[in-house]
Amino acid sequence: MSPTPKPLVILIPWDPESPEHRERMYQQRVACGWNQQAVGGWREAQLKGKMALQWVALTDANEDKKAKLAAHTSKYPAELLPITDTALQLQGKPRTPTHVSFIPVGHISLDSALDYSTDPRLVDASNGVYHISSFYVSRALQSGGLGRATMDCLEDMATAEPLCAKVLTLRTMAKSSSLDEKRIKALGKPSAPKVVNQDWYTRRGYEIFDYIERCWHDTDKDGKEWPATAVLMRRPIG
Repeated sequence: MSPTPKPLVILIPWDPESPEHRERMYQQRVACGWNQQAVGGWREAQLKGKMALQWVALTDANEDKKAKLAAHTSKYPAELLPITDTALQLQGKPRTPTHVSFIPVGHISLDSALDYSTDPRLVDASNGVYHISSFYVSRALQSGGLGRATMDCLEDMATAEPLCAKVLTLRTMAKSSSLDEKRIKALGKPSAPKVVNQDWYTRRGYEIFDYIERCWHDTDKDGKEWPATAVLMRRPIG
């Protein structure tokens, strides 16, 4: 039997008390183009254990780790300096930080409560339902398997003690909105995405259980709003 491949990434908890961690998170949300204004609120959610926001860090299993980090920091020079693992808690439980320095190339959260919804189909920790949110991998490194590796790590964490998750859920843009040519052109985007989020999650075994019309709105240069539909997806995992 061949040995199990070592993971390409590890997840390191975000430290909401660290100015360096907060600033880096803001920078990455700006790069993501979404929700940078929410970072301040994430601090309280992380401290209360509602969010389990974690950095994505490359492991030495990446033979081209140096090249990947160079590509990332070349595209985002403000992220050149490493930060340190200093978080004292995760999911509301104390932890001992490693004080290891690293350059995060993304982040992801596993939530036990949501500010925007109380729908138990989306999150219900008492029944083992947890919600994946705020997932971002550096645009300099996408299509290289890091997104898949990150989800693998998060799903493993969710099914292990103490969470023992039974179902994972998420909310993402519907394929119809992602590929809406009029919307894409109006918002000044060069083309439709090569990878549609809804399709990517479907390949991982997540299934649609509901839609939210006009969940998000983007505004074009003339001030016109272009709404987007969200799909709610779930995967039994426990």
